[in-house]
Amino acid sequence: MRTFRDPILTIILLVSVVFGTLTLTRGHDWGDDFASYVGQAKSIWNGTTNEFVEHNRFTIFESSILLGPVAYPWGYPLILVPSYAFKGLSPLVLKLPGLASYLGFLICLFILTKDRFTRTESLLLVSLFAFNPLLLDFLNQITSDIPFLFLSTFVLLLMTIKKMRKPFDLVILGTLISFAFFVRTQGILLLSTFLLAEIIQLWKDRTDRELTKKRAWNMLIVSGSFTLWWAIYAMIFPGGGESYLVQYRDFRLETVSGFVRLYFWVFSLFFGQTTAWEYLYYFVFVFFLIGVWVRQKEDDIFIFYSLLWMLLIITWPSWQGPRFIFPLLPIFMIFAFQGMKTVAQRLAGKWQMVGQKVIMAFWVIITGVFLFTSTANAYNNISTDRVTNGPYDLQSTTMFDYIREKTPPDSIIVFFKPRAMRLFTNRDSFMSFECERLPLGDYIVLSKKAENSQIPVEQIGFCNLPLDDVYENRRFLVLKILK
Repeated sequence: MRTFRDPILTIILLVSVVFGTLTLTRGHDWGDDFASYVGQAKSIWNGTTNEFVEHNRFTIFESSILLGPVAYPWGYPLILVPSYAFKGLSPLVLKLPGLASYLGFLICLFILTKDRFTRTESLLLVSLFAFNPLLLDFLNQITSDIPFLFLSTFVLLLMTIKKMRKPFDLVILGTLISFAFFVRTQGILLLSTFLLAEIIQLWKDRTDRELTKKRAWNMLIVSGSFTLWWAIYAMIFPGGGESYLVQYRDFRLETVSGFVRLYFWVFSLFFGQTTAWEYLYYFVFVFFLIGVWVRQKEDDIFIFYSLLWMLLIITWPSWQGPRFIFPLLPIFMIFAFQGMKTVAQRLAGKWQMVGQKVIMAFWVIITGVFLFTSTANAYNNISTDRVTNGPYDLQSTTMFDYIREKTPPDSIIVFFKPRAMRLFTNRDSFMSFECERLPLGDYIVLSKKAENSQIPVEQIGFCNLPLDDVYENRRFLVLKILK
């Protein structure tokens, strides 16, 4: 328990929580994945999970493109339930579970690294994440990425603790893997990683009957506890996640090479968005490779998990951006630190001490830049009263009020973010950029600023539909389809 009494770590965690809190906005952007997560949490609280799946199935399969699964894994919506029960659709309150998850991740990261590096090195590595502008800003997203980052790191931590091989420990491991799977479907890769590592060790120890028997039991216990929790989960919550597989119909082999390059590059965003940060990332990547080489036996779990994860994301049909590499960022930085440490230790005589000091200075400077940038971001957010344009701003809320109060409950609304429309108005909705699909709806809500996912305002007349302007504000135009 000395970890939790480390005064420097405590200060780092507190400062990170302060920055995270000050960076939270009173709104959300228009990426309406969050609307499905919150809608699922709302349905759990109201006992209407089957109804949610039914209505969201309409939205997903009637829209011009596949927006996502009919239902995301129910683990993260379940985490959101207390926030929703306390304050409804309040974005600030709904973001607090993500902030708590990030704090848990930082603690896991410190425990994961404290036996690999010196205390100073571990604290520096944790600071890079605690003050990281990219990750702190992402706390504004009401999505499962940060909670999964915490659970993924927690599970990897348990996998690397060699003494955790008692039956009860393995049950806990299988349970946590199942929880990670309930939050993000990709959590199944944690189970795959564990089984792959055990199978390889089983093969190496195949001449030792006792060891092979023990490893077989290890796999059985972890898989069994995972399966038990999955069965309970499947009995409680409705399906819908199987629609993930439908997205693979858009898979194209030619996109894989492009995604390899993009996901290799996207790691650089951990440092920053300018070209200078990108070149710094290439520099750090060299040490990452050195770290992988020198720790390939001791940290094979990290390597297996990274390879499986990269194989998944480069074959996923659509580009997902930096959020898809979040679970690999701590692994990348651990290996990079190890690579630098190894190079410094190989220097001769007094240069070894000089190398270690240069490395520490390098990371202290990076941490300082992160701290400065995050401070500026927090100040800008507070100075603008935490306002952000999106479904919670005045123009959007007044439009949603009109739809909710002035349209029949069974109306179908055509909108460029249909899951948000459903969440805020309780009306069925779908997205269309094709004139032929519009008559399926009763109303069309057009954003005057949206450049995609809808027919532009100036081109709606070319659809030759009988339309009546029923509402307009500075950002939205509501048209009734006359039937």
